Amino acid sequence: MKLNRREFLALTGKTAAGAVIFAACGLPERELIVQSPVDLPEDLVRGEDAWYATSMGDFSNGDGVLVRVMQGRAKKIEGNPDHPITRGKATARYDAVLQLLYHPDRIAEPQLRYSKSGNLVNISWDDANARFKQALSNADGALTVVTNPLRGHLGAVASNFAAEYNGKHMAFDPVEQGVLHGAVKSVLGQDQLPTFDIANAQTVLSFGADWLGTWGSPVQFGVKYGEFREQHDRGYFIHAEPRMSLTAAAADLWLAPVPGTEGDLALAIASVIIEEGLASPQNVAAFEAAVPGGVSGVSLSDAAARTGVDEHRIEKAAKHFAEHTPSVAFGGGSAGAHTNGSFNLGAIYALNILVGAVDAKGGITSNPGSAIDGLSASATGASFADWEAELAEWRAGNVETVIIRGADIVHGMPNSVAIREALEHVPNVIAFGAVHDDTMDFADLVLPEETFLESWGIDIPEPGPGYQVVGTQQPVVGPTISQDESGLISDARGFGDVLLDMSDGSYGRDMESLVRDSLSDLHGTGRGSVSASSASLFTKGALQRGGWWDTNESGSANVGRVSASRGSANYSSTDGTGDGSIFHLVPFVSNSLGDGKLAAAPWAQQTPDPISSASWSTWAEINSIQADELGIKEGDVLRVRSTSGEIEALAYPHPGVRPGVIGIPIGQGHHEGGRYAKDRGSNVLSILVDEKDAETGALAWAATRVTVQRAGKRVKVPKFEGNVEARPVEPGVPVLVVGVGETAEHAQEENHHEYQKNFLLEGEGADDHE
Repeated sequence: MKLNRREFLALTGKTAAGAVIFAACGLPERELIVQSPVDLPEDLVRGEDAWYATSMGDFSNGDGVLVRVMQGRAKKIEGNPDHPITRGKATARYDAVLQLLYHPDRIAEPQLRYSKSGNLVNISWDDANARFKQALSNADGALTVVTNPLRGHLGAVASNFAAEYNGKHMAFDPVEQGVLHGAVKSVLGQDQLPTFDIANAQTVLSFGADWLGTWGSPVQFGVKYGEFREQHDRGYFIHAEPRMSLTAAAADLWLAPVPGTEGDLALAIASVIIEEGLASPQNVAAFEAAVPGGVSGVSLSDAAARTGVDEHRIEKAAKHFAEHTPSVAFGGGSAGAHTNGSFNLGAIYALNILVGAVDAKGGITSNPGSAIDGLSASATGASFADWEAELAEWRAGNVETVIIRGADIVHGMPNSVAIREALEHVPNVIAFGAVHDDTMDFADLVLPEETFLESWGIDIPEPGPGYQVVGTQQPVVGPTISQDESGLISDARGFGDVLLDMSDGSYGRDMESLVRDSLSDLHGTGRGSVSASSASLFTKGALQRGGWWDTNESGSANVGRVSASRGSANYSSTDGTGDGSIFHLVPFVSNSLGDGKLAAAPWAQQTPDPISSASWSTWAEINSIQADELGIKEGDVLRVRSTSGEIEALAYPHPGVRPGVIGIPIGQGHHEGGRYAKDRGSNVLSILVDEKDAETGALAWAATRVTVQRAGKRVKVPKFEGNVEARPVEPGVPVLVVGVGETAEHAQEENHHEYQKNFLLEGEGADDHE
């Protein structure tokens, strides 16, 4: 039975009433095996579309989407209206991912480098597999598999593969390296990130995390935020962050603390609540048991001096948070990116205990574990300390083979770790990817990888919605014919499929079989959102729907104690960085490029930043008053120096930045990355210092201090805001000025002759014109 989009959406819309039975709605067995020609026949005018449900893979935290496919080509990505994470909503980043599928610089076939200093040459998959097997045979016990943080099947395959060869699997994320997960574990006793019930809260208090822009799943949070604002009183939103992110711009009360003092701010809020008697004795006792030392020694005046936030504003935030419940508090991002990051986040999450928000409606809700045995429901990057130790092994020659996928470690690591030198000491570096990145410059074997639109998988969203969710990922298009029709745009293969092909088969034949087997196991449980008479029909139904979920399977918190001790943040030194003004450097994830994964996509490059409207560049946000004092104007090229290096950025003064703070977006500064990303902007990650969180060893990426100096030149900031000067397009074409409340027709009647005179008839004979 074929389903059009309207029928599909009608079926998926019935979820609220209960489980959907898909037994009579199976899709054809070979529905997804299609080709995507670049040039369609001139007389082909059918225009029929098909919509396939899948998950976003590496480009979100488990968002479920629908992909519109016409004549075998993916055209549009939208949020899946039936998926509990996206609920039909989307971001501009979704469509940018399509450009990686059809990218003109996509890696077409396997490439081999015969020597470390040699060039890459194309080889066949047979030769590539032979090289791969040889590298594995030499690497038993000396193998490292490097990926981005992975959940679901792909993470399990990577870990099992590394274990098969007595190696290790390490995840790399430049900004999330365990501080957030560690704080949640210590305070709430949960391995998975919790759900923040923003939609049902009266007051939302967040720290550091740009959850409406880049943190977690902004689509999921955006839906909840809309429901939060739909309340009769619109709710009340308080956000603490040194710079005005998209989230800070939406807040009713914005607090701009000194970077690294977010934990002090949280304790100051708690002290006001306790001293004013705004919390029950039971909650106060539980809070003091969870936070070492409680609020002893915390005074409002000292906290205001330390954080730089006015006493009145702290008091206002505390009283609103305690008096207008249910309330929820959470944090992440820059709030945890300090040497005391674990303490900051621990104190922030403990605020939920004080107002009774743990596992409560409108508060913070625990997520259950994975519904499928052997698949992780949580993932984060390895700590910076662990990476320093690992890279030391590479430099010492103790690692024979490194396999890298989904992690551009050369771009994402600071200069201080000398990542290039470490890679040069590894005999076999094998890199997977769709477009050449900086890490592939050091790879001996480069293998073209399928995008999530071409491969199979299962993902588990994090954070989830408060109950078990399994997202399905399936190929929505087949191989795409090249422009000249001589072959494929990319003869790519899935990362998981290649590893399984190289393995002994003990943990799977291929990714498709793993997905189908897991869905068959879910059918055996007899619960959840899909009901069918057989495992085969159940599998088809789950693929059609984009996943499976069980709203009855929830988690519960086990309140513990903040593991990190109270302490002040340490910042890097600026000794030896030369002349200039000293600033706190606060990197932030690009709203369109992420941490750089989408830098190759021109749609992502041209998407304007929601605050500055800048694009295609690296800019530096500084306080406008401070900029005037320093003689810095918009577009001035600034030299930003730390003890780890120097970059250049375009000045963007505006009032939404705390004085003494300079904010620079992450994502640009690639030496490779295709024609749209190569040598564009600067890489702020490269100049971060090696300061680490005291508890977890994670990189304290907001603890770098820099000196800032004008470079003596100016470049116009590419942005979408400001005034556009009106000029004649060409001689003979006048400019028509339309006034307020005036139509173009009226304007032409009123001043047409005047503007003809000004632009066309200056000089002799002008007075004779009518």
